[in-house]
Amino acid sequence: MTRLTATFLTVVLLVQIAPAVSAKSMGDWNEVKALDKHSVAVKTKRGETYYGRLQIVDENSILVQIAGKDDFTGQEIAFQRDEVQKVWRAKLRFDVKNIAKGAWLGAGAGFVATVATLTATSGKENSDRFLWTVWLPVVGAGVGGVAGIFWKKKHKKQGLIYSI
Repeated sequence: MTRLTATFLTVVLLVQIAPAVSAKSMGDWNEVKALDKHSVAVKTKRGETYYGRLQIVDENSILVQIAGKDDFTGQEIAFQRDEVQKVWRAKLRFDVKNIAKGAWLGAGAGFVATVATLTATSGKENSDRFLWTVWLPVVGAGVGGVAGIFWKKKHKKQGLIYSI
């Protein structure tokens, strides 16, 4: 029994210690410098995250042109190096719509409505109930696709470059 306990404790300690030992340090500011003129996401120590294009990078600060929902804004924010908590590569999605995701969600809702309709009419003789199995998912996909036109995708963080 003691051998099993010792083995278990060893495995638990290795699992807890291994990630801390093998974690790569992300505090290299030179990697941020390499992202000049690229899309980034910057998280400050105040907890705010900004998306935009990295305009100017030097040893002590960065200047980011802020991205809005439809295009880059005229606003540029300068961050001091000691204000920055994390920097990621970012994918800026301007005016990208969620039509496919909306259609899939609508088709799924139509399928659920079909199952509910067939369950509710299972004991009755109704020749039209199988018509619902085809049309509810199709109508749901159409409604979801139209809703997806107005549902825009947000900017997305990609690889973490810098973290303190």
